[in-house]
Parts: sequence; C-alpha cells; structure tokens
Amino acid sequence: MATATHSRTAANLTYASASETRACGRYLAFAAMAEEEGLGQVAAMFRSIAQRRRRRAEGLQQAMCTQDGLASDQPIGGTEDNLRAAIASELHEYTDLYSGMARTARDEGLDDIAELFETLARTGRSHTGPLRRALDTLVPTGVPTGVPTGVPAGAPSGSVGFVE
Repeated sequence: MATATHSRTAANLTYASASETRACGRYLAFAAMAEEEGLGQVAAMFRSIAQRRRRRAEGLQQAMCTQDGLASDQPIGGTEDNLRAAIASELHEYTDLYSGMARTARDEGLDDIAELFETLARTGRSHTGPLRRALDTLVPTGVPTGVPTGVPAGAPSGSVGFVE
C-alpha cells in the first residue's frame, strides 16, 4: 500500500485539515455574532455548518494519521493509546511549539500575537493534568512506559481563560 508521506498529497491533507479547522472556528464566531444580534436561526445554521466542518477536519486528520509518519507518529487507536498520544502532543505544544512561536513573535515586535501563543501554551499545559488523570484511571497499576509521569511543577489545574 502506498503512503502519502512527503508527497504533495501529504501537504494537501495538512492544508485541507487546517482549512476545515479554521472554517469551523470562523463559523462558530459567525454563530456567536448572529446570536448576539438576535438571529437564532442563522446562528443555528452557522453552528450546524461548523459541526460538519469539524467532522470533515476529523476525517482528514484520521487519513493523515493512518499514513506512516504523517502528522503524528502515533496513529489513532484505542482510548489508552489516544490518551498517551494526547499527552505527548500537549507536552510538545506547550514546551516547544507555542513557546517557540511566542519567542518568534516577540522577536518580530508582535507582542499581542506572542501573548496569544503563550495563552495557547498555557491552555495546552492545563490539558495535560486531566489527560494524565484519565490515563491513570484506565491504567491504575503503575505508570505506562513512554508516558510523562505528570504535569510539571506550577502547571495550572484548570482552564486559563482561553476557549478550549
């Protein structure tokens, strides 16, 4: 079976997934505005479209994860494996990805964007604790190999005010 790794198809999957995800967020913002303007039916329509766009993004993500080395080195599997993958992803996002993006934005004089990236990092950090506790519930006998043992010191236990 051919895989899409490092192909134009891989790039297209990545772009399409990001596009669907952005569209979902945009439609949810449209829904909020319509609701604020008293247009409940229009808001419901926007939310419905957003939900469909989210499902399309999930399908694209699934296709990406079934390809060797594409998007994630941890394919979508059972809940225990998915919890492990989610913990690893959240740790990467708040320790490397978003903090690096924040530094770049600050270096470029874009402090407001840097703050957004820092908020995303804190939000990702706040997700790690609940994910870890859920994994501990599924695997109560010791710590599974290859899974971080907990949330770093000082990590918030709840939301940091970013819409999750």
